[in-house]
Amino acid sequence: MKKAIKMTGRILLILLILLLLFTLVTFIIHRVKTDQEMALLKEKGYYDPVSVGNYSLNVAKFGSENGRHTIVALAGLGMGDYSVAERQMTSILEKDNTVVFIDRAGYGLSDDTDHEMTTEYIVEDHRKALQNAGIKAPYILMPHSIGGAYANYWSSKYPDEIEAVVFVDGTQLSENAFDDEPESTVSLSDKALVFLAKLGFSRYALRQNYYLLPDNYSEEEQRLCDALELMTEDSIAPTSESCLLPQNGQTGWDSIITNDVPKLYICASYGYQTKEEFREYLNWFSALKTKNHLKAPESAGISDEKIQEQLEQTEKLRQEIIYPYAEKMGNCEVVLLGGDHMIYEQKPEECGEVIKSFIDGLDS
Repeated sequence: MKKAIKMTGRILLILLILLLLFTLVTFIIHRVKTDQEMALLKEKGYYDPVSVGNYSLNVAKFGSENGRHTIVALAGLGMGDYSVAERQMTSILEKDNTVVFIDRAGYGLSDDTDHEMTTEYIVEDHRKALQNAGIKAPYILMPHSIGGAYANYWSSKYPDEIEAVVFVDGTQLSENAFDDEPESTVSLSDKALVFLAKLGFSRYALRQNYYLLPDNYSEEEQRLCDALELMTEDSIAPTSESCLLPQNGQTGWDSIITNDVPKLYICASYGYQTKEEFREYLNWFSALKTKNHLKAPESAGISDEKIQEQLEQTEKLRQEIIYPYAEKMGNCEVVLLGGDHMIYEQKPEECGEVIKSFIDGLDS
């Protein structure tokens, strides 16, 4: 019995030593690669930290230095790679405008914070970053997903700062949109995952179902996106924001004051109008999953009847949610561009053209 216990102890000790060695090697490789990625991000103009008090937010500017308009992009939840991922869409806008990407606390190249990431806190952080960077209002806000809730709060509380708002498939807000999503708090397991990400283990699981890159990204763009995503995963602030999603969405809805600020809502998730458009999305998503070595949906096997049901459902959701939402905001044009929630990845040129047309109309 004593020999068995002794042998078990030795085996456990060897396993522990091997685990520590594996962790050390992982950390060293992670740090070396991170330094290389940081150098590339700086070289490409993505790194420009601006103090907002106890930490800095990254404020990356592209396009015309003295552009006709200043467009401020607000990322969706957890989209740390937004500044790279959106630029295929914004390239057409950068010719005549200044396009600004602010990484929220913990996102991409911004510093982390343990402060609760409420709507109010996020908006004030953005305002301070822009002011301290010398980027003057008025701004055209261009939010994606939950960024739309922050844009609603911003444009309602500080309307003089906002020239217009472009919602790129913004979260579909309504009175009861978040009733089924209970709030939570940052847990010990959340903190453990962040710690493991800091050690470099997130590199082994980067290509998850929620983080996929399409074929239209160059190798360099993919590398930059990967780097920013890894930097986001080793921060606690995005987790806090995720926990507060129901509260922040509700704040975004409750804060809306109907006004005449020009608004454009690009409706993608609820924007399908034809069977061909829906099949186009299914084929695109299937190819995306296959590219990332994940099981693809059986898009070819979906019947016309099922697709018709989906089209009827999206039309119902538009009538019950999207159009009332636009009416509540006031002076809001809804453009249907059916596709993926990350429509700026699936249809970057089309999306960019729609936004450009809207912005050009502001000058007429």
